[in-house]
Amino acid sequence: DNFNSVESLAISPDGKILICGNYDGSIKLWSLETLKPLHTFQDGSSSVLGLALSRDGKTLASSNEDSTVHIWQIK
Repeated sequence: DNFNSVESLAISPDGKILICGNYDGSIKLWSLETLKPLHTFQDGSSSVLGLALSRDGKTLASSNEDSTVHIWQIK
């Protein structure tokens, strides 16, 4: 896993998780404590241009280049 195709970033409210929206439509969650990947979501083939987290850090919204929006449960 690398960061060559990152299009958007977000950090969890507790500062423990980095969320990367990628050019290939994937969303990768990384532990900022261990610097290791935690989970990958695949929401399509278009770039993930925007990410937003709920205040409690449990719900993630992503927007894609193809004008779609996805909602994810991350905890």
